[in-house]
Amino acid sequence: MFKIYRFFEYRDLDELIPEFLYYYLFEGLILKDIEEKFYGSREYKGWLSKSLLNYYGVDTSGENKGLYNGRSIQSVVDELSTSNDMAHLRIAHILKKKYL
Repeated sequence: MFKIYRFFEYRDLDELIPEFLYYYLFEGLILKDIEEKFYGSREYKGWLSKSLLNYYGVDTSGENKGLYNGRSIQSVVDELSTSNDMAHLRIAHILKKKYL
């Protein structure tokens, strides 16, 4: 049998994505720390967090980490909502749905 990831057994993906976005973009947590925060493990070495954030258009090469630190979610959602980029609009929608 193939190895399975237990990462998604605990919570629905729709609940996880906004929190991963928040902790990466607002709190500036590194990818391994995000996984440890939610699952108490660094087993996946940040790979799963990276994959999810990248899927939603967030470049995790480093410059976006903590990009919105010190800003309100509302101000970031307002800013992203004015963009013509679908990734920005999608993230604005996700954050708004969860936090506002």
